[in-house]
Amino acid sequence: MKKVAVLALAACLLLSGCGLFPAEEELRKAPVVQTVEDEYFTTATVKTGNIRDYVSEHCTYQYQSSQSLSFEVGGEAIKETYVTLGQKVFAGDVLAELSIDSIEEELEESRKLVAQLEEEASYYEGLLSIEKERESLAKRYGKSYDEDKLKKATNAYEECAGRKYVAELRLGELESSVNARRLVAGIDGIVDYIREIPAWYNGRINAREKYISIHSEKTGFVIPTLDDSIYHFGDVFTVVTEAGSYECEVVKINRPVEGKGGRTNIVLEPLHPDENLTVGMSGDLIIETGSRTDVVYIPTYALRKIDGKTAVYVTDEKGMRNIRFIEIGLSVEGKSDPEENRTEVISGLTPGETVILK
Repeated sequence: MKKVAVLALAACLLLSGCGLFPAEEELRKAPVVQTVEDEYFTTATVKTGNIRDYVSEHCTYQYQSSQSLSFEVGGEAIKETYVTLGQKVFAGDVLAELSIDSIEEELEESRKLVAQLEEEASYYEGLLSIEKERESLAKRYGKSYDEDKLKKATNAYEECAGRKYVAELRLGELESSVNARRLVAGIDGIVDYIREIPAWYNGRINAREKYISIHSEKTGFVIPTLDDSIYHFGDVFTVVTEAGSYECEVVKINRPVEGKGGRTNIVLEPLHPDENLTVGMSGDLIIETGSRTDVVYIPTYALRKIDGKTAVYVTDEKGMRNIRFIEIGLSVEGKSDPEENRTEVISGLTPGETVILK
C-alpha cells in the first residue's frame, strides 16, 4: 500500500510540471553568431608600356621689359619733357626733368670747389712724399733732418684732404638732388605713356607719381615659375595659343633678387612671329622632363614607404595581402589624368602580378 502511494506522488509531480523545483525567471537566449566580412582591395595589374613626365606652363605674350618712371621729389614744376609718345629712347637718355634753378648755382660752385681742392690735395700729397723721402735719406746716411718740415707737410695734406672730403659729400648731395629731379631711361625702348598735367597743377607733379613709361621693342612669351631648373638659354619650346603654335627660344631668365624670394620670369622669343601675335595673348606649353619606353610599370598610387624602402602590397593566390619591396625608376605623379601617374619598376615585380592601390 505504501509503495502505491509513492508511485502516485511521483506521477503527480510529473503531471504538475515539477512545480516543487524553483522555476527559472526566463529562458536563456540563443548564443550570438558573429560574421566576418571579406576584406576587399582596389587593385591594379602590373603592366608593360610607356611612361612620360612633363611640366605644363601658362604664359603671356608681352613686352620683354618695361619701365615706369617717377620723380623722387614733388611739388615742383616740370622744367622740360624731352620725349613724345612713340619715340624711341636709349638707356641713359634724360626723358624729363624738374626745375633745378634753386640748386644749379650751388651745384656749379661745388663742382669748382671740388676741382680746386683736388689740385691742392695733389700738390700737398706730392710735397709730403718729398719730405718723407728726405727723412728716409737722412736716416740712411746718418744726416740730420728737420722733423717740423714733415709735420707741416703732413698737417697741410690732411687739412686739405679733409676739406676735399666735405666738399665731395656736399657735391654728392647736390647731384643726388638733381638726379631725383630727372627721369632717365633704364632700358632701350619706346615711350608708351606720358602723364598729362592739368592746367591748375601749374606744371607740378607729386613725388613717385608715374610720369613716363617705356617698353622694349622686343616682345616674347613670359612664364612666371617657381622652378627654373628645366630652362636653359637657347632651349626651344612650342607655345600653343589661340592664334596657333609657335616655336620659341629661351632668351632671358630673370631671377628674383637673392633673399627676397618670388618667381623667376622666363622669356621665350618666337622664332617666326607673325601679325597674329598680340600683346596680352595667352599661351601654354608642355615641357617633357623624362620618358621611358616599353618598361614594367604600376600606378604611382600603389607605392608605399616602409622602413625607408619603397614597397607595394601584393595579393597571393589566396587573396591575402603581402609586402613586396621593389626598385623603381621614373615616377610620375600629380597629373590630372590618373592614367598618366605611372612608376617604372626596375625589379621586384613582373607583368601580370596584382598590386593593391588602397
